[in-house]
Amino acid sequence: MKTLPTTIVREKNKLYTPDPWVVLLHITLSAGVHLYFCSNNEDVTFGGQVYTAFPFYLDATKQTSKGEIPTISLRVCNVTQLVHAYLEQLDGAVGAEVQVQVVNAGHLSEDFTELDMTFSVLSTEADAEWVTFNLGAASPLRRRYPPYRFIALHCNWDFKSFECAYSGAETQCNRTFKRCEALNNTARFGGYRGLNQKGWRVM
Repeated sequence: MKTLPTTIVREKNKLYTPDPWVVLLHITLSAGVHLYFCSNNEDVTFGGQVYTAFPFYLDATKQTSKGEIPTISLRVCNVTQLVHAYLEQLDGAVGAEVQVQVVNAGHLSEDFTELDMTFSVLSTEADAEWVTFNLGAASPLRRRYPPYRFIALHCNWDFKSFECAYSGAETQCNRTFKRCEALNNTARFGGYRGLNQKGWRVM
């Protein structure tokens, strides 16, 4: 059962209100790519963040009797190709996070925590008009297990990540031990040089 502030409950129960209910989207495509949209005809500032007025539609939750993970479709306008450009860089952004929050434009200082939902992107489709995100709960069946591959001369770490710790001027790394030597960063190499170089091992 959701517990909403009294002001919001009264607003919700009104037959008419001049203040619209607005859906806010916070799409986290990657660590450095965040998109903030709102279903309004003007931008909305909520929690210190500006949400840009942008066309999108959030469909009803889809549920089946086959034991599948409930899903919901989010369609974001693709006419400007704004979102599409990121998807090409991020292989469709599968696994990205989408936060959906409903707020009332006349009471933005209230607590809307109970109207906040977070989904994972399960799949993505795009055409000239729309980018369609298929949203749902993260499925353990879609995760790689074990999380790391044990390969002799291939590094597991993302370049310049916390594990890699490289902080120099170079901007690219192919994750090989040879490249790690060139960057003088072999102490943080994330491969397993003691393994047979002709194969790999899962443990």
